Amino acid sequence: MKPRSIIVAFALCTILLSAIPVYMAHAENYVQYEIKVNLDGSADWVITQAADLNGTVETWNVFQQKITVVVEASANLTQRQMGIDPDSLQMSTIWETQSHTTEYQFTWLNFSIIQEEQIIFGDVFRTSGFFSQLYGDGVLEVSYPSNYTVQSVSPQPNGGSSTPQTLNWLGTQFFVNGNPNIELAASSLSPSPDQNENNTGGQLIVLIGVVIAVAVAASLAGFYLNRRRRNKNVEANNAKPRVDPPVIESEEEKILKLIQAKGGSMYQSDITDQCRFSKAKTSILLTALEKKGVVTRYKKGRDKIVTLIVQGKGENS
Repeated sequence: MKPRSIIVAFALCTILLSAIPVYMAHAENYVQYEIKVNLDGSADWVITQAADLNGTVETWNVFQQKITVVVEASANLTQRQMGIDPDSLQMSTIWETQSHTTEYQFTWLNFSIIQEEQIIFGDVFRTSGFFSQLYGDGVLEVSYPSNYTVQSVSPQPNGGSSTPQTLNWLGTQFFVNGNPNIELAASSLSPSPDQNENNTGGQLIVLIGVVIAVAVAASLAGFYLNRRRRNKNVEANNAKPRVDPPVIESEEEKILKLIQAKGGSMYQSDITDQCRFSKAKTSILLTALEKKGVVTRYKKGRDKIVTLIVQGKGENS
């Protein structure tokens, strides 16, 4: 190991350690980007956003608009045809006592350049304000096909894994501040001698990155575990049996009466509009009604059909 590599490694260690308090201070507004690179040049994206109850949940239209703007800007920059698979769009929110977590999913078409036995990507991240146009700074994880190896990567990741094959950056600022470019080669292709030398010189940097990444992950995990433990203790000390708030019952009844008035079946989006609920609230109420056996839903295109179950309707009339 060259002295220069050691100096660089310790400098990186200092930078990463200084970032830990920042992430801990914003633990309740945590963002993670997971990108799975596919053999056909597409990439499956999952963006996870955790926030406290005061944090807002974006609408379906805002979510679509955000990713459309970013993909179009990236296509203009790279001069490649790009798009979003409309059938891949998904959005779901899980509500807890003191927080909520929203997951956004979509498939980015023509995300990578495929040539011979190589997959090359990273140019889209050079789009001005790329992550700020989405959900801001967050942890970045990139996974790639098992029969490919990393030929070159810039900037250097803070960690990674071989099972599954992933590259990790503790924050998107560590990624976009460089000149993002990742080249994958089919496993039968070996890295060049220069690349082997660079990889050897960077092993200490990656090792330090892995250690710090684990420390950050452990700290975040501890934060959420402690919060959930406090929530459970509050529920355990509550002597009253759990009952649904009356407002929820009246809202469920409002939905049932509306569906019954429409002949026993209608689109979920129409329920949202006519009841003046948010999409997330409508989904939560319908999920509760499904569990009670009152309604059933099935997907039709981008919407869902909600149908009253005869037995359930009789019980709630």
